[in-house]
Amino acid sequence: MTSAIEGPRLIRPGEFRETMTLTERCFGFERGGLERRMPHCFDQTRPNRHAVVTCDGDVVSHVACVPAELRAGAATVECHGIAGVATDPDHRGNGYMTQLLEFWLDRLDSQDVPLAELEGDRLGYGRFGWENAGREQRFRITRRSFTADPAGFADVRQYRSRTDFELITEIHDRERYRITRTDRRYERLLEQRDLETLVFDRDRPAYLAYRGADPASVLEFGGSREGVTTLLGTVLETAAELEVFTHPHHPLVPSFCDLAIDWETRPHRKLNILDLPATLEAYEPLLAERWSTVVDDFGRPSGTVTLAIDGSETTDAVTVTYDATGVHVERTAREPDVVLDRRTMTRLLFGSPDACWSIRRSRPFLQAVLPLEYYFWQTETI
Repeated sequence: MTSAIEGPRLIRPGEFRETMTLTERCFGFERGGLERRMPHCFDQTRPNRHAVVTCDGDVVSHVACVPAELRAGAATVECHGIAGVATDPDHRGNGYMTQLLEFWLDRLDSQDVPLAELEGDRLGYGRFGWENAGREQRFRITRRSFTADPAGFADVRQYRSRTDFELITEIHDRERYRITRTDRRYERLLEQRDLETLVFDRDRPAYLAYRGADPASVLEFGGSREGVTTLLGTVLETAAELEVFTHPHHPLVPSFCDLAIDWETRPHRKLNILDLPATLEAYEPLLAERWSTVVDDFGRPSGTVTLAIDGSETTDAVTVTYDATGVHVERTAREPDVVLDRRTMTRLLFGSPDACWSIRRSRPFLQAVLPLEYYFWQTETI
C-alpha cells in the first residue's frame, strides 16, 4: 500500500507538540527540552516558523526557520536562521530534508530576505549554498591564572528583578555586534534552561550569563571591565575552569588575553547569501564607516567595483561606488568585475581576513572594508 506523503508545508493547529516530539527525539532531548533550552526558536505561539513533511498523517520530518536582525554598528541586516532539522530514522533517505530546506529558501527568496544562517555540517549544507562565515574567539580561563578582588563579590547577585532586566537590556543594546532583541526575546533568552545570569551592580555595572560547571561556558556578558572581571571571579569560586565566547572585536578581548591560559579563533556560523545586492545595501553604513578611516598622503582613491554571484540574473549584480565623500551601493545590470560562486562570495565578504586574499589585494577598496562582521551570542544560537 502506498503511503500518503504531504508537504513540505507549514504546521497546522494542533501539530506543534507532535512536531517537537519528533525533533526532541532526534536531538536526544526530553519532552519540552528544546523549548526550555532554545525558547527563542521553539515557541508554540509561532507556528509559522515550522515546516514539516507528513506520512499517513504523522509528522516525519521537520525544519524550523527563525527570523533575526543582525546589527553591525549602524547596519541592520535581516537574516533568518535554520534550526531543528530532524527526520525520523525510519524515513531518512527520501529527500525530505532537501525538500524542506528548498521550501524555506523559496519562501525567503519570495520575501526578499538577504541572508540565511545555520549551524551544522559545512559540506552537507554547502550543497544548498551555506559556507563558514564570521569569526568567534574562545578563551580558556582557570582559577590558577586568575586574580580578582574578593571584596567585589559582595556586589554580585543572581538576575531576578525587573531592575536587573533593565540593566541587562541597556548594556546589551550598546553592543556593536549583536542580534536585535525585543523585550519578549530578552525574557525568553534569560529564562533558558540551566542558564545562570549574574549581575554586578556598582557605578560601572555588568552582567554575565553562563551554563555548566567544569568548565563553565560564559555564553554572554557585557558592561564594565571591572564588573565582568568580578563576575568571572565569582564563577571561578565554584568552577576550576571556564570558557568565554565572544566576537574578536569586542573591547574586552585584550583583558581576556591577559587572563586566559590560551585561546582560539574559529569560524562562527554559516551564511547563505540569498540576495547579494540587498546584503551589501544593508551593510552600506559599515562599509562607509570603514572607508572613512582609509587615509593616505594623497587622499582616498575613488572608483567602483561590481560584484555578482555566478549563475545569478544580471540584475543580481551590485555596484559599490566609493570616493572621498563616502560609499554608495546599488543593484545594477552592469557587467561585473568580480564573479564568484555563492560560497566563495561568502568567504570573500564574511570569511577570515586572509580569505580570497588575491581578490582583495587586487582591489584596495575590498581590502580596506572586508571582511564584514556579524555575531550571534551563544545564548541565542539558532
